Amino acid sequence: MRVFIDPRAGFCGGVRRVVKMAERQMVETGEPLVSLGDVIHNEAEIGRLKTLGLSGIGHEVLEGNGSVVHRLLIRAHGEPPETYCKAEKLGIEIIDGTCPVVTRSQEIARAHYLAGEQVAIVGKPYHPETIGIRGHCDNHALIIFEQADVEQLNPSVRTFVLAQTTVARDWFQERINWIKARCANAEVQVENTLCRFVVGRDRDLETFARDVNVVIMVGGTQSSNTRVLFDVCRKANSRSYLVVTEADIDMNWFKPEDTVGVTGSASTPHWLLERVRSSIAEKAGGKAEQ
Repeated sequence: MRVFIDPRAGFCGGVRRVVKMAERQMVETGEPLVSLGDVIHNEAEIGRLKTLGLSGIGHEVLEGNGSVVHRLLIRAHGEPPETYCKAEKLGIEIIDGTCPVVTRSQEIARAHYLAGEQVAIVGKPYHPETIGIRGHCDNHALIIFEQADVEQLNPSVRTFVLAQTTVARDWFQERINWIKARCANAEVQVENTLCRFVVGRDRDLETFARDVNVVIMVGGTQSSNTRVLFDVCRKANSRSYLVVTEADIDMNWFKPEDTVGVTGSASTPHWLLERVRSSIAEKAGGKAEQ
């Protein structure tokens, strides 16, 4: 059995940036750090960062409920302006780890909103990135998730459409079609705000999944990107399995002659991919390849 890691797997630029930012802050200050929500949607990496002094806290900290927080890390998904205002009033220093790709989406959405256009965000209504972008439109942007959501749109006004950066390309296009059908008599401008890393991963991962006998997708249970990419794997290769860590591996998935490809989402650390690869190879008596 041959076991190797997808060369394109690992952190995206935005996640890598905020993790490095957190590590640097804790080293430079010699103090623990608090993030607003989990800094990353991967349980294993959260556990590693916790040993370094990083902990997560909910938005209730911004309501002045007695929790003493002096510095607060904003994760890559970003936050609405209200978050920054509340932190300033409480004297909390913000360390902004918002992904630059997300910041661009926030700025574009706000510009079109201030220009008097109807703004439609294609994304998941519960996702922090979508919530943040909507906040930059004073919470007046409309979120398009299900087909019924387009009924909220005024079909007679100029409409600007953008996407949560981590949704699938085809999923975005399907909702663009819904919006254009709803607003057939109005001008509809679409901005492709999908993360290039995510879009590129779709294509590369499809090829990777076809080239191996078994795909092991490593990712967190709360990761939207993990679910999207795992669907790509399953469509290309029916012997695709999703695990959080090496403890979830079932050796009955494998045959001695298999080639096994280990991959991950934008929030999966490379050290965890290596651990999963080594675990499979060791148990199967196979070869772990670089």
